Amino acid sequence: MDLKSMSLFSSITKKMSWLTERQKVLAQNIANANTPGYVPKDLKKVSFKAQLDQHNSSNSLQMQAVDDGHLSGGSTVSGHYEISTQNAAYAQSSPDGNAVNMEDELMKMNETQMDYTMASNLYRKHVSMLKTALGRKG
Repeated sequence: MDLKSMSLFSSITKKMSWLTERQKVLAQNIANANTPGYVPKDLKKVSFKAQLDQHNSSNSLQMQAVDDGHLSGGSTVSGHYEISTQNAAYAQSSPDGNAVNMEDELMKMNETQMDYTMASNLYRKHVSMLKTALGRKG
């Protein structure tokens, strides 16, 4: 059985991929902290509503009503997202035109690292639960 076919593992994998890409972008910002005219970049945050609107017709996850009182299952959800960079909105440049704020970049790096650790722990725990459910030891 392929774990990526399960929506939970697919979502966690995509989140970890996004966090990896964000870490690369933030590392480039820090590496260019002394480059004249450099404007820091960040990855665009993924919006659940935007995903829902974008993938409304992909039928990747469908709500089902088993009772007359339930909502109708007309909308769909997919975990796909587009990775793109954007200029940082907070950019205040120094006299040489560089807009990298090391404190902000390091805080973002720390946040990204914590999110990645959480995602990898969730992945590991769910694999462990599946192994337990199948009667295998960990």
